[in-house]
Amino acid sequence: MSNEINPPDKQSRNKPTVGSLEYSHPLEKWLSKDWVLFLMRWLTADRAGTAEPHLYRALQSYADPDAPAHEKMFYWPIHQAINKMRGSLSPEQLRKKLAGHPPTVRGILATSRSVARYGLTIPQRWINPLFVVWNFTNQCNLSCKHCYQSSGAEKPKGELTLKEKLELIDYFGREYIAMVAFAGGEPTLSPDLEPVLVRCQKYGIHTTIATHGGTLTEQRCRKLADCGLKYVEVSLDSIDPDRHDRFRGIPGTWQRSVRGIKNVIATEGMRAGIAMCVTRDNYHEVEAMLNFAVELGVSCFAHFNFIPVGRGRELIEQDITPEQREELLLLLRDWMNSGKIGVISTAPQMGRICLSQDDPEGLMACSHAGNASGSKARVVAKYLGGCGAGRTYVCLQPNGDVTPCVYMPNRMMGNVREKNLTEIFQQSPWWDLFCNRDEREGNCSVCDYRNYCGGCRARADAYYNRLDHNDPGCINNLEQWQNLTRGNAGGGESDDPATPKRFAGSI
Repeated sequence: MSNEINPPDKQSRNKPTVGSLEYSHPLEKWLSKDWVLFLMRWLTADRAGTAEPHLYRALQSYADPDAPAHEKMFYWPIHQAINKMRGSLSPEQLRKKLAGHPPTVRGILATSRSVARYGLTIPQRWINPLFVVWNFTNQCNLSCKHCYQSSGAEKPKGELTLKEKLELIDYFGREYIAMVAFAGGEPTLSPDLEPVLVRCQKYGIHTTIATHGGTLTEQRCRKLADCGLKYVEVSLDSIDPDRHDRFRGIPGTWQRSVRGIKNVIATEGMRAGIAMCVTRDNYHEVEAMLNFAVELGVSCFAHFNFIPVGRGRELIEQDITPEQREELLLLLRDWMNSGKIGVISTAPQMGRICLSQDDPEGLMACSHAGNASGSKARVVAKYLGGCGAGRTYVCLQPNGDVTPCVYMPNRMMGNVREKNLTEIFQQSPWWDLFCNRDEREGNCSVCDYRNYCGGCRARADAYYNRLDHNDPGCINNLEQWQNLTRGNAGGGESDDPATPKRFAGSI
């Protein structure tokens, strides 16, 4: 089948221009005051016994008619401060978003602790990652050509035991980590998934899974929902069943995946998403896939940046060009604002694309936290800061190794069998590089949008074996991409086996 690219109609898309970057909020000035940071340290500190931090209790008791009288009196100043910031929401609506959604409270507490420790930094530094992507097992019953884990049918030795997994969730619970995203391999093949989900539910940790969807019968979906699972993201690479099955390596996979998506949608309490890893082979199908997702009733479309790692190193010539990525992100921005379906992208350049749109009230990509509209969302995006590898999130491997990102399998930060996650996270050898956008090579260190993007560190690592290099997938680094496609890496070839082979000829 032809690999010819058929990009969206360029005349129908607004080309990006330098949008306003002067977004601010009065809260920023307050959070720069020493006495406010001192108060935050007291409010977010652990308390004796099993008592939760004061800020946690204040958020839980906000607008709660059944809260104890002493809590209403003690936390009255905090409740009044919340009222001043709640905007158009009623107290009852805001309470539902807080006490009614424990992961939000956990995220607020984790962020407040981090600001109290480090002050406001752009991008923000965190004490712990806001969420963990857990490659739960390397076992998988498919053989996908682009698999970043190089997963296979056999379960490798050395994976964490169920006891170790449950103890790890207990630690996440105590440290107020807000979300765990289970991936693989195929996480639903592990008998440990459901007891671990139940343990997450105990602490109010938001849980999701990334799956091929083939195991998701009606009964399995109901059981997973009962274990507290909220969101299921099913990988679908093409609207053409034959093309999808060739990519995944097993006939009939497309039909089973789509059936799994329908079963998730039919399960009360769960949402379904479609994840599409976009390459030159399926680039022309993205809009058709979006329409297909809407027809199915899927709530979210997730674009995954193809990164040549794992088995994907053999598909390096399938990576789309910076021009194609730019057109793709413009298309996704338009769909995001259409309101037909939720849209997210792992390409950090999505922040720049959103800032460049004509409507300042249009939806803004807030890194891994989804998207929202208006100036407040742009302020949040400034601190979340695009690429969150090793800063807002980490990857936990099946054997307990911690890496900055699922697409950085060779960058080990530590192992949870030897240190706790907080120590591993804060003692990362790349901590300053991930948290300081000035520590970049070339344009990624001076780009006007660096605080909202930062460039994909995994892509820089995959192509140059350097975490601080330019992201060659960005339109602003087109010259570097052209050097790569001519077989010239620009910085010399690396002898490191983790560095994939260069392009053979031009694309």
